[in-house]
Amino acid sequence: MISNAITIFRTLLTVPLFALLAFGGGAYGWWPLVVFLGAGLLDMVDGRVARARNETSAFGAMIDLIGDRLLTYAAVLGLITGGGLAGLEVVPGLVLVVRDVFVASMNEALPGKLGPRVGPLEKVKITAAFLALSLLVAPTFFDQQHMVGVGVLWIAAALTVVTVTGYWMAALKAFREA
Repeated sequence: MISNAITIFRTLLTVPLFALLAFGGGAYGWWPLVVFLGAGLLDMVDGRVARARNETSAFGAMIDLIGDRLLTYAAVLGLITGGGLAGLEVVPGLVLVVRDVFVASMNEALPGKLGPRVGPLEKVKITAAFLALSLLVAPTFFDQQHMVGVGVLWIAAALTVVTVTGYWMAALKAFREA
């Protein structure tokens, strides 16, 4: 299936993304941003291709989620390792990473019982996180870019806490009913 090949390719892009951010020391200029945005663009493409070619499957959905998570992990952990996020700036990035583990665990324990996976607030959170990480992986092209990126990352983290609270409330209800 073409859509799964696209998903696997974009997932593999997380390896050079992490390496560029963690070990590049800014020497690679725009390449980390190109890889990050390319993987993000392919995330939109793979789903559209799957639906257009009637290639949707449980396997495709699973590897899509894995690719999404690994893109976030590669960007956040690459920035932390490479010094692009330091001190308290690390906290909102780790909130995004921990959220993925938490929600995945709840979905594993309670398959199909936590309601819609991506509501409107979750979409805003995803957009904020993608914008923040884009600003943080890009070479500096305007004053205060890092500060804006970290600020938007804090917004994404706050929205993450709100959406995780919703998942948690749904999980508590499902556990009581089980």
